[in-house]
Amino acid sequence: MSASGVLIGYLSVEKANRRNLTDRAHRSRMQRIFHESMRIILEPLKKAGHDGVEMTSADGAVRLVFPILSCYIADYPEQCLVTCSKYGTCVKCKAQATELQNPQPPENRTQSWTESILQEAHGMAGPDTRKFYDHCMSHGIAGGTPQPFWSGFPLCDINRAVTPDVLHQLYQGVLKHLINWCETILTPAELDQRIRCLPSGFGLRHFKNGFSALSQISGTERKNMAKILLGCLIGSIPSRGVIAITALLDFIYTAQYTSHDAGSLAELQNALDRFHQHRDYFVETGVRDDFNIPKFHSLLHYVESIKLFGTTDNYNTETFERLHIDFAKHGWRASNQRDEFPQMIRWLSRREKIAGFETFQKELRSRSPEHSTFGPASGRRPSSMKIAKTPHYPGRDIAFIQEKHDAPDLEFYLKQFINRFTDKPVVQRMLDPTPLSITKLDVYKMFRFHPEGMQDDEEESDLVRAIPKSAKSPHGQFDTVVVIANDKAESTGLAGTRIGRVKVIFSLPKKFDTFLGPRTLPPNWPNGPLAYVEWYSPLSRVAEARHGMMYRIKRPWQNQQSGRRPGTIIPLTNIRQSCMLFPAFPREGVPPEWTSENILDQTDTFYVNNWLSKYTYHTIY
Repeated sequence: MSASGVLIGYLSVEKANRRNLTDRAHRSRMQRIFHESMRIILEPLKKAGHDGVEMTSADGAVRLVFPILSCYIADYPEQCLVTCSKYGTCVKCKAQATELQNPQPPENRTQSWTESILQEAHGMAGPDTRKFYDHCMSHGIAGGTPQPFWSGFPLCDINRAVTPDVLHQLYQGVLKHLINWCETILTPAELDQRIRCLPSGFGLRHFKNGFSALSQISGTERKNMAKILLGCLIGSIPSRGVIAITALLDFIYTAQYTSHDAGSLAELQNALDRFHQHRDYFVETGVRDDFNIPKFHSLLHYVESIKLFGTTDNYNTETFERLHIDFAKHGWRASNQRDEFPQMIRWLSRREKIAGFETFQKELRSRSPEHSTFGPASGRRPSSMKIAKTPHYPGRDIAFIQEKHDAPDLEFYLKQFINRFTDKPVVQRMLDPTPLSITKLDVYKMFRFHPEGMQDDEEESDLVRAIPKSAKSPHGQFDTVVVIANDKAESTGLAGTRIGRVKVIFSLPKKFDTFLGPRTLPPNWPNGPLAYVEWYSPLSRVAEARHGMMYRIKRPWQNQQSGRRPGTIIPLTNIRQSCMLFPAFPREGVPPEWTSENILDQTDTFYVNNWLSKYTYHTIY
């Protein structure tokens, strides 16, 4: 908690007395209260910025430090309040409410320019607040206060200090508008019908009633909506619309990279350019008359802000929404609700000390060699796999497994696999009549693992399930995965990989039971857990061009000659990551028999979803 932010004050939320006040006068009063409160709270920072303050650094040296106000993190209404910008305009440039859709932003606002307008209005109007207000508003300035709190801060430009906001601008702004437009184009009922029959996957929320049944939608729900939106639209709207939507999704995901270089910033700009090039589709369909939307306009300033202040995870309001719960809501509940502020401050102070001590202990443990999470010579975190210590279904008959796991060809591929470890492999054509030397397998429901992170600070978790059919789940749960197929495979991209569906997770017995008695296992006998995977069709060299990164595949079909589905048995370590498949929806509508539980068996054509997570977006292309 202490590492994320330090609480320096509470702002009053009490309502001002509106008696004998017009709406304009009331707004002006609330703005003045805010700026005067912030002036009092931040006065020590202003003094320290001018005079300096002595601070002890990590090496024990005492240095004279000049702290400055460099970033201000807020949602759009508060950004307007802080920068004294007229609501509906841009807080970073001089674009007016009717100019926000222009692909090129005009001249930047500056703090000195805003102060000059306020001083000019104050000199012209004198005590006449109406004239002061009207003159400011004519220049796109909110005339609520003649002297903002940031006036006099050293090396400060409040308009430049305002940072992008992934939560409110991208998810609760851009994506919210985008979903509303898609519901208008497809109708809410049709979009909901498609959403309801999507297959489940790890890290994915299943919207069993679609989007239209949601009322108050949180940021987490918006993120889950972004994961599945595009797959529900392919085949139902023209390519221009799909390209525009893909471009916005590319921008949202790329903007959240935890590290950037010139290449990734070029990709971010390219995504925005593609949207501007194809956005007229929404005007032609009648869902929009123009794009004078502040949150869409804010996308023009992301590249500049990232260059100035670093990646967006440094200043996303989602972090500070969480701190509001810790600092305000939890602190209030910890008090007796009488003379609450001293109690809240004492409670927070104690929590900060506890958190600091825990951080100190964790740092000491990390320095100890026996607690290191890295190998002796490796700087990368190795992938780790977790599976139950004991099988969920020990000693199950293979015939029973084939029935409950819908894996009729398990025995055949098990013979193929075992023959690799015997001295005299059986000829391929003799596999069918050859009896298996084992009749039972230890079966597991699932396993967890940590894929190799794309960024140093990523701690990705993944889960793969192969849950058999039962009375409660007549179709079972068999997840789809990306499998390393040959030595061309890497940690990113789909070259050298195949998409498969895990039907059984199992381990082989520790001995052979033959008619001559138990047989000693070969020295190279696999001791670790294995998976039986049924293959989808091989991946093409490139993804579908019109919607970016989605690959089109076919589900396993029985070979006409052998009567078997394509499959194989692999070590669990060959599974690189789980993945989600979108069904290719027919133009005439979703068949009524399609459900989330049976969709992978009901249709034969799918698209590989690369929007499932930020990690998936990094790796599946």
